[in-house]
Amino acid sequence: MSRCPLCPGKNNCVPPDGPADCGYHFIGEAPGSTEDRRGLPFMGKTGDEVNRGYLPIAGFKRDSVYFDNAISCLPDRPKGKLDTKRQADCDLLQACAEHHLYPNLERHKPNLIIPMGAFACRAIDPDIDLELQHGMPVTTMWGKAFPMYHPAGGIHEPKKMLLIRTDWTRLRKYIIGKLVLPKDKYQGREEYEEVVSVAHLHSILGGCNDYTLMACDTEVKRGGDPFCLTFSIREGTGYLVRASRIDILETFQAYLSEWKGLILFHNWLFDGKVVKKMGLVFPNSRIRDTMVKVFSLGNMPQGLKALAYRELGMTMQDFDDLVTPYAKPLVLDYYRQAHLEEWPKPEAEMIRDKDGKWKIYQAQSMSTKLKRFFTDLNKNSDKDLFTAWDNWDECHEMVEKELGSWPGKCITYAPIDKVIHYACRDADATLRLWPLLKWMEHNVRRRPQEFWADKAA
Repeated sequence: MSRCPLCPGKNNCVPPDGPADCGYHFIGEAPGSTEDRRGLPFMGKTGDEVNRGYLPIAGFKRDSVYFDNAISCLPDRPKGKLDTKRQADCDLLQACAEHHLYPNLERHKPNLIIPMGAFACRAIDPDIDLELQHGMPVTTMWGKAFPMYHPAGGIHEPKKMLLIRTDWTRLRKYIIGKLVLPKDKYQGREEYEEVVSVAHLHSILGGCNDYTLMACDTEVKRGGDPFCLTFSIREGTGYLVRASRIDILETFQAYLSEWKGLILFHNWLFDGKVVKKMGLVFPNSRIRDTMVKVFSLGNMPQGLKALAYRELGMTMQDFDDLVTPYAKPLVLDYYRQAHLEEWPKPEAEMIRDKDGKWKIYQAQSMSTKLKRFFTDLNKNSDKDLFTAWDNWDECHEMVEKELGSWPGKCITYAPIDKVIHYACRDADATLRLWPLLKWMEHNVRRRPQEFWADKAA
């Protein structure tokens, strides 16, 4: 095999294996040391796990499918480990995939591509969110793909084995046309609103009975102060109460004091501290933490966004997606103000070099850092403004003493209508998840976990 332009050239290039015209292309991340020696993909411990444990679940035999890697040679890194946050690894992935993987996909046009692991998914489509979309079909520029967790994950972290088995079970169902994909039954019909008065709260909670289920969530400002409480008592609905509305919160507390139904939180360890700051006292005996419930079941993600997408078909916005467009101008203006200041030059210090010898080290001044930042920004308007601040941590105290707190990201920057939809959706999703979680818990010993969601649906 020829080598890609960025190939380190230290290890063997491992060619694909299997019938290329079979229609099913399994794509791994990169060869391991065993594959490097034997010259075939998936021939080590992971390969044995795939051949004996996973392929049969999906109804395949090793010699009936095609195996390839996103990177064709054992990476020149400690233990061959790759990091999606390391630019050199991402550059190598792109160069190698363009040289080997993509021409193979264009030539053979498989019916289904099965990328396994973060790097393989990135090679097929950088927009694949593995936590959300593992075990689900997606459409890419190369055709249909079915992203899955890498099978080696179960060897390194046994707790992931159930998730991996579930992926292979779902792959089999997808191939035979029996995979059930959830759909958001309230899509476009949600009723999310702010509680604007005590009378409004009475109109919402006044008709509740002893069996009414309530799901709650909180949002905080930058620094940790409460911004709002959200709650839902009926699927497809959600209500927001600002932390500043003491009158409404006092009335809400009166309802809490008499509440007989269960109250759901997804991560009570966090939300409990926030509601306490808001002056609310929830009846502990009525609280159920859905995150704890999910953890005990073991076969689902713990994050609410991924959980709601996979089990309910609900798409939920990231905090960063909500806030970043409104935070960027504030942060950039803060940097411009800082750039106008004259910052003192740091004192030189003695440090040891890699040979153990002492040398004088002169750190850059904040003025130099800002000058370089704006030079880079002129070249690349998409430069991450927030990472830059993280890299200047030794100057934070000095700058904030002069200019005030760095703006960062805060929910208060976003328009309230967008905040209402974002925040209420968490409470709504938590409420909708509860019946499914209860069904799964009830059947935990009766049916293999890979089949729970489909059966419940």
